[in-house]
Amino acid sequence: MRLNPTDKRKSKYKEILLNSLESLDDEEFKKFKFFLKSRFLLLKKNEQADRMDIAESLGEQLNKIIKIFKDMNLNEAAQDLERQKAQAEKQCSEKKDKKSATRNNQSQKRRPGSNDNNSTVTPQNNEVQMKMPAPDGNNNTGNPQLTQKDNLKSNSESKKNHVDKRKATTEEMPENKKRKASQENPQKTESEAGREDGPQTMPMIVKVLKVNKTFEYDTKEGEKKMFHATVANEHEFIRVKVLNMDVKEHFSKNKVIEISKGHWRGGFMEVNRYSRVQDVSTEITIPKNIIRRSTKTTKIQLLDKQKNSYVNGVYEIIKKTESEKCTFFEVKDNTGKIEVVAFGKWAKIKCDKGDKLQLTCFEYKCYKGTMQLKSVAHSFIQVIKAKKN
Repeated sequence: MRLNPTDKRKSKYKEILLNSLESLDDEEFKKFKFFLKSRFLLLKKNEQADRMDIAESLGEQLNKIIKIFKDMNLNEAAQDLERQKAQAEKQCSEKKDKKSATRNNQSQKRRPGSNDNNSTVTPQNNEVQMKMPAPDGNNNTGNPQLTQKDNLKSNSESKKNHVDKRKATTEEMPENKKRKASQENPQKTESEAGREDGPQTMPMIVKVLKVNKTFEYDTKEGEKKMFHATVANEHEFIRVKVLNMDVKEHFSKNKVIEISKGHWRGGFMEVNRYSRVQDVSTEITIPKNIIRRSTKTTKIQLLDKQKNSYVNGVYEIIKKTESEKCTFFEVKDNTGKIEVVAFGKWAKIKCDKGDKLQLTCFEYKCYKGTMQLKSVAHSFIQVIKAKKN
């Protein structure tokens, strides 16, 4: 069943609100719920309401949510929500205008006599008579039926050529539009944000936000070294696998660098031996909401909505089961539980119930009907020990 335009807009608002609430950390979200309570925008059992519950119930009240963000001094979150709301309204309005124009065109086509300017209808017998051109040596005035047939054929060919021309223009437009956008703003990497696997199409200037420890991983050629890093620009944050130790010196916190000839794989940017990294003498100001998002844990409840199949997050151990080849962990956060399977050296990592596992690049996959977070070649684990009372 197709949604009507109003339902589509409501659904879009809910998605926008959920994304905005996901950008809040736990303390900010707790404060946000307090403001909801004080403003009488309560859900039932609001104390237990999570981000999805609030987005579902209050998605149509974005203006009130924006006001709350501003009162909380979350100006960047408020501006981001305003921008997304305006963009959604513009898209809905454009679709509505386009549909209205299409209906008007169809109405014009159905109007009698509007399709053929070279014919007239006589009221006596409703027969169509062709207006003949002035006779000359080149016109066939002796056979009006032949002239009518030739005119119809000419009109048909003209329409076909017009359709072919319009089709060719439509096919070329996205390519030209994409090329023009990249030329106008080469630093904006939103074209890469889809994280489709493949080579990096253009260099990007980013600021280093975080650098993880170097560790060894297994390959067919033996053990090699790598580390994970997080970088960002004004538009997004990007998770990077640095597989080339020769560029390690460039990855220092708050340093601005240029990355080119990398490779997108599974939502990560891989910097390999063919990649180029260099320092850049420029300044980049990263919005606070992007910095917050880069440090956020992927909630277990939202794993099924992940665009990518690889997960980063911090989860508490509630059960640990060791076997000969791997170790099974049952972990939790405030939204649910999931099984983690660690192979190789990560299976032997020292940790206990109550500790937390900081997982990087774990594959979210189904095994025998059960969804798991499984370690792969580039996975990394750091143990956060529980505080002793």
